[in-house]
Amino acid sequence: MGTWGVAIFSDDLAADLRDDFRELIGDGLTSTEATDRLLEEHKSSLEDPDEMPVFWIALAAAQWKLGRLEDRTRQMALQLIDNGADLARWDNPKDRAKREVVLAKTREELLSVQPPAKRIPRTIRESNDWKHGELIGFRLLSGKWTVLRVIGHHTDKGGQFAVCELLDWVDDQLPPPEKIDGLPIRRDKSLNGISQFIFQQPKKKNDQARVVRMNCLSTPQQTKGHYAAFVWPHIDRQLESIFELR
Repeated sequence: MGTWGVAIFSDDLAADLRDDFRELIGDGLTSTEATDRLLEEHKSSLEDPDEMPVFWIALAAAQWKLGRLEDRTRQMALQLIDNGADLARWDNPKDRAKREVVLAKTREELLSVQPPAKRIPRTIRESNDWKHGELIGFRLLSGKWTVLRVIGHHTDKGGQFAVCELLDWVDDQLPPPEKIDGLPIRRDKSLNGISQFIFQQPKKKNDQARVVRMNCLSTPQQTKGHYAAFVWPHIDRQLESIFELR
């Protein structure tokens, strides 16, 4: 767990809980259903004496701000604030004193009338359906084409993304199918350089026109392993700096 300040959400676990609770509400869960889901997902934190108070206090603060504070969460957070459990991990006297002020303010907030329930929009997640081994043409800013080959998928809270390797092809036209299997993959020139990456599909129409499914499959030259993440609007800069593509 990383902590970088005394504020309630200046903590990796607390910040993740706030984001996760918001997403679950956006997905249509009730506050109770979302809390139950988080309790299941964070069992290890609930068994840790340092992280357990963070869990309940951060969750209570997140629920209150969205107008969805449930009694169970409020009671647990107040109990942990009142018995000093959260302060046990603050060794530095100055930080401990600052945290006490933060907790007192949070306690007052949790006992006050919470704001009306806010509408939380559903999170739109990526849903890449490219096939394993599928070839994808990508037009560079120069107008020339290069080729990506799908070697797997990466799935996280943002959805599903293609993991690709880059074929050593830069030309005015896409290669004919009979040339594909003879092409090596392109790698970053540094030691143990990047050779595979998450490719995020573009959302803007102009960028979408630069991505073409070639309607053919080819056997990948590597299995999915350690990969970088290429995201818009930085993909062109990343391709240039890592693979020297323009």
